[in-house]
Amino acid sequence: MPAINAAYHVLSDPGRRAVYDAQQRTPTRGPMGPASEPDTENLVEERSTVGYRFAYPDGPARVPWRGLLVASVIAIIGIVVLAQFIEPSDPAPPDGVLRNGDCVEILENGDADEIACDGSGDIVVREFIGFDRVCSNGLERHRDRQGMGVACVEFTADAVATT
Repeated sequence: MPAINAAYHVLSDPGRRAVYDAQQRTPTRGPMGPASEPDTENLVEERSTVGYRFAYPDGPARVPWRGLLVASVIAIIGIVVLAQFIEPSDPAPPDGVLRNGDCVEILENGDADEIACDGSGDIVVREFIGFDRVCSNGLERHRDRQGMGVACVEFTADAVATT
């Protein structure tokens, strides 16, 4: 009965079973030569004293680094080549939300409204601040058309000449 328990103990654990199978493939070290029965009791005792080390049947798993490197280089070259044929998109149209650097027009009531920049006589937002703050560096203060804050705007030389 102890031999059956030892055999069950070895065969129920996948790691111990792999060690047992590996020993079956190699000649046994027993006194009777290669045809001897494996000693499962000694196997269990050896395993508990030595520690477990899984024996890979074909060696450890390998990562195909060369293939991955070649595929990565080809992908990078493809992206760079395709990027040469793509033209840059047009600037986004005004979305009504003021940000630093946006071009604005001053409405009759003094509010600032975003417009597309055309390069001639632009009024540019340099700061966007809260209602309780003051514009710095002599910038002119105008309320955002949507009431979200205050736009501190700078008039270009062309904008000053046309006003």
